[in-house]
Amino acid sequence: MRPFIGIVILSILLPALAWAQDKDKQYRGEGYLFLGLGEWSDGSGRYGLEHVGGGGEVLLFKGLGIEEELGAMGRPGGGVGLFSVDPVYNFRHVRKDPKLVPFVEAGYTRAFGNRGFTITENMFNFGGGFHYWLFKHVGLRLELRDYLAHTSWGYWTGPQRFGETRNYPAIRIGLAIRP
Repeated sequence: MRPFIGIVILSILLPALAWAQDKDKQYRGEGYLFLGLGEWSDGSGRYGLEHVGGGGEVLLFKGLGIEEELGAMGRPGGGVGLFSVDPVYNFRHVRKDPKLVPFVEAGYTRAFGNRGFTITENMFNFGGGFHYWLFKHVGLRLELRDYLAHTSWGYWTGPQRFGETRNYPAIRIGLAIRP
């Protein structure tokens, strides 16, 4: 539990370093909030899921950065929490239009919570999308993301099949804010 708490504290403090930059320099990070719709498939059927959360990213070198996010997925009263840490690449130096900035990401996600049974699961996520900067500090974020889980990666006390792989694709729309 201590390493998890340490990661959460570090992910909260890391964006603060980006905000301390000189005003004459280009931005080095951003925060975002999102809403999404996803799907869960367990082999016996498909189920719709709501997805909500927020996060931030710090750009370290050109378009390469690190992103962290905290959110919830599932129906109210029956969902799980998700914490993700991902390397991210923003193609802002590749495009001539600074308003439209595509990005790709992939990394680690930890699911936690209680959905009728105890959940502690390690997952892999990947995705991509774009930011469309409406104003200097405010933009629209559109993203496709998929979470992959395998029963051997975590501990679920509840119904599962050995060797089962589950995925949770989602489309998300949000608001991005940069200092």
